[in-house]
Amino acid sequence: MDNKLLISIVTPCYNEEANVENHYHRVCKAIEPFRSKYEFEHIYTDNVSQDSTFDRLVAMSEKYPKVRVLRFSRNIGADRAIYFGLQYAEGDAVMLIQADLQDPPELIPDFIRGWEEGNEVIYGKIVHRKEGRLLRTGRRIYYKIISSLSDVPIPQNAGEFRLTSRRALDSLLLFKENNLYMRGAVAEIGYKQLPLEYVRAERAGGKSSVNLVYLFGYAINGLLSTTVVPIRAVTLCGLLVSAIGFILTAYLIIGKLIFPGAQPHGFTTIASLITFFSGAQMLAIGIIGEYLRKTYVQSLQRPRGFIQDKVNFE
Repeated sequence: MDNKLLISIVTPCYNEEANVENHYHRVCKAIEPFRSKYEFEHIYTDNVSQDSTFDRLVAMSEKYPKVRVLRFSRNIGADRAIYFGLQYAEGDAVMLIQADLQDPPELIPDFIRGWEEGNEVIYGKIVHRKEGRLLRTGRRIYYKIISSLSDVPIPQNAGEFRLTSRRALDSLLLFKENNLYMRGAVAEIGYKQLPLEYVRAERAGGKSSVNLVYLFGYAINGLLSTTVVPIRAVTLCGLLVSAIGFILTAYLIIGKLIFPGAQPHGFTTIASLITFFSGAQMLAIGIIGEYLRKTYVQSLQRPRGFIQDKVNFE
């Protein structure tokens, strides 16, 4: 009786018609030396692509029985698509790799070896990627901020390229957050983790759907999911601004009584004070509002999404 362990390879897709077939063949070539030891399954999730991605995945599943495909009823976002793929993975270890081939499949053997050595989370750490200086600087600043503020250490420059053991994956699936920040959750579960450094390549084909608006939203969700420092900072800033306002008011009143002709007056002074305090208030309200929004969305307890099509799943 064959008692080989199973490794699941999960790949989220959105408008990846130019890449999925090449992706599959490069993954298969990378894992070929391990076929004598392990069984493999390939799970592709299609986030309602607007091109022929799903048709190509279906054709692949008809040709290769180990290729399984999930298609959602609508675009549910990248993180939720990843969560569904991990949820349906049955492997003793689960490899997560994007379809755009920026994360090279040729490194999968190194992830498997890291797992064989007893590590339960092996994650790719990006040491270089081709992008503009402004975006690179923004990433560096963001990672420093989230690393210094988060309740648990968040690995810097770590993406979704990772392999997890079954135990680590089951721990991740216990998180019930509607918009789960997966990188923060991976750091939260702990276990023995190993970074693998690599250079992130350019897209093999197609056009990325990631833009600055998406990156900003993703960054805000990551920050709010890993720390409560911002909302505590609002309280401290409120106290500080109140103290400044009290001191300034006392100064103006006392000064008016003692030196009536020497006190600041006019529209500029009033406008500056109003702008300062209004800006501080709006910032505080915005931060509180983001936390309230996350709480509200979570309280609705809506499903993360719905699966329209399942291919090669029993």
